[in-house]
Amino acid sequence: MYSQVINYIKQRVEISREEIEESLKYSDFKKYAKGDYILRAGEYCRFIGFLNKGFIVTTFVDDTGNEKASEFKHEGCFFTYTEGLTNNHPSHKNFIAIEDCEALVLNKEHLSFIFKANPKFETLFSLILAEELRLVLLNEQNRKTQSVEERYLALENTFPQALQRIPVKYMAGYLGIESQSLSRLRRRLAGK
Repeated sequence: MYSQVINYIKQRVEISREEIEESLKYSDFKKYAKGDYILRAGEYCRFIGFLNKGFIVTTFVDDTGNEKASEFKHEGCFFTYTEGLTNNHPSHKNFIAIEDCEALVLNKEHLSFIFKANPKFETLFSLILAEELRLVLLNEQNRKTQSVEERYLALENTFPQALQRIPVKYMAGYLGIESQSLSRLRRRLAGK
């Protein structure tokens, strides 16, 4: 249950397995069925999670009332609504399981205990938040500077299995196109 998160942590901070396992005692193992909302827009995010299995999409409602995918999380990733966790703002995004998911979830209230017990986790937390911010900014930049085809290919390179696992409506919404346009794009790329 802990092997993926232990490997993730050990790649980022110098820490023993025992120190990690001691801190993970504060986490809960949660299962989410396909279609479950892990966090809804308007709710306050009081957790940080590590996805052991499954795929999550984050969505928002645009100015025209359409739900758009903004980000995908897969096995081996941390997930949280950063603004809510750090600044206590309500979420403007939904986190939805697009497959059955298993995650280790750590409540915000336990973070201070963990940080006091082992400051290495405060360093890790800072690294996780910095990575989340980097990905959000990169995603925003790519939306403005890359073509739909470039973004599709970048997603394929980043998550090779994603194209088979992400429902068409979320993939199309992420790219900012209609489902029919996504089908045409896939046919065109398959012909290359």
